[in-house]
Amino acid sequence: MTLEWVATEARTGRVIVDLPDLSVSRVAAVLGSYTSASATLPLPTAPESWLRATLPAATVLVLLDDGIPVWGGRIGKRVRSSGDEVSLSLSTLEAWLDSVFIRDHLIYAGTGQNAIVADLFTRYVIDGVLPGLPLRVSGGTGGTARDREYTDAQDKSILSALSELSAVQGGPEWTIGWEHQSNPERYTPVLYVGDRTGSDPPAGLAPAATFEMPGAVTFAELTEDWSTGKGATDVTATSTAVADVRPQSPHQTSADTDRPRVEHRFTPSTSITEIPTLTAHAARVLADMADGARALSLEAVLADAPRLGSVWAIGDTVGYVIGGLDSAGRETVPAFPGGLSGSARVIGWEMTLPAAGVVGAVAPVLVLPGENA
Repeated sequence: MTLEWVATEARTGRVIVDLPDLSVSRVAAVLGSYTSASATLPLPTAPESWLRATLPAATVLVLLDDGIPVWGGRIGKRVRSSGDEVSLSLSTLEAWLDSVFIRDHLIYAGTGQNAIVADLFTRYVIDGVLPGLPLRVSGGTGGTARDREYTDAQDKSILSALSELSAVQGGPEWTIGWEHQSNPERYTPVLYVGDRTGSDPPAGLAPAATFEMPGAVTFAELTEDWSTGKGATDVTATSTAVADVRPQSPHQTSADTDRPRVEHRFTPSTSITEIPTLTAHAARVLADMADGARALSLEAVLADAPRLGSVWAIGDTVGYVIGGLDSAGRETVPAFPGGLSGSARVIGWEMTLPAAGVVGAVAPVLVLPGENA
């Protein structure tokens, strides 16, 4: 595998120059939010156009894996000193959305949630009063019907509007990825939005990517958490009282025969008055909490792992096989007797980039079935 960095114009995506000696230790991505990274550029070997290639707010640095763009970070800060290197602070484009504001009075009545996201991007991110991003929207149609009203006086950024919309039950998922274009050579962002982003394997088939230990995986950790708010065997949903009567769902209980009762009460919305609606909320939360909070952490050697960007991406379902018996009948990973295998969704990832004395690694952030992403 060949990892390389290119500097691109934020407004057009056109390649400014390659940055072969740019040093970045780690990059990451997460569904529906942003991540940050730090970089340094040594000046003795920097290209002549390094000033433009590191211009804050005007430049995006894109990481390529065998030519495939896997991550992009907009330069937010540049620090130059009497030393022989330039320090840069990078953040994914989702962070920039927090400085783009809704300027109009917009009313969405019974509008598909994905269409709302796409319209906000078209109005303010792609077009806008000033030139925006050379961004393409993928999947911005339909979705659960929502009612939303926005005004300029709300001082609401695009990021805050998307975060609120995504936080409701069954809200849209979204992330910004990258694609390569030619004539002229450029790397441009893509907004992926939908009721569900990424893909599941076809019925009866295994996921395209599987992380295995023994194999590419060098570290595996399964956390099972029943601390307060993490697990429950009895869930009740409530709303705000009206005329001294508080709407409340019946108790939704699991068939757990090993644990004493663990109750959880919550208010999905203060405006809900229908008991069946509250019951549906309670049933969904019980499904999420009946086994407690479970988190599976994996880290794999970058060069040996399934390739990010070509085999799997954020939002996809991937497989995992941890441990099992070797040819002599011994456990290969004693903490998981008989082995642990299954599939899980990727809601984020972190990549440690190879450097002198450092082996590159990739760690998908997984949500196991039944968990609330």
